[in-house]
Amino acid sequence: MFKDVVTLIKTRQERIKGGGYKEVIDAQRDVFTGKQSAGRTEFYMAAQADLQVEKVFKIRIADYQDERTLLNDGACYSIIRDYEKGDFVFLTCQKRMGGLDEVLS
Repeated sequence: MFKDVVTLIKTRQERIKGGGYKEVIDAQRDVFTGKQSAGRTEFYMAAQADLQVEKVFKIRIADYQDERTLLNDGACYSIIRDYEKGDFVFLTCQKRMGGLDEVLS
C-alpha cells in the first residue's frame, strides 16, 4: 500500500566561475511510496561495503527517473541502490547527515 510520500530530487553539476563545479537542484517532485525497513541480509551486506542502509522505498517504475536523493519526513537520504521487480522499483537508502545542504555543497 502506497500511503507515504517522498520527494525525489534530481541534481546536476553547474560550472562555477574560477573553475570547478557545484551541485544544483534540477528538478524535484513528490511521489507515493511504500516505506519499509531494510532486510537483515541487505543491512549486513551493506555494512560490509561501509554503507549504512536505513530505509527501502517501493515506488512505481514510471515514477522513477534515476534520482540519487530523496526527502522523507524531513530527512534527506542518498539512494545507494535501486532495483526493479515487476512494475516497481525498490530504492535502498542511507540517511545523509548533512541533509540537503550536503548534496548542494
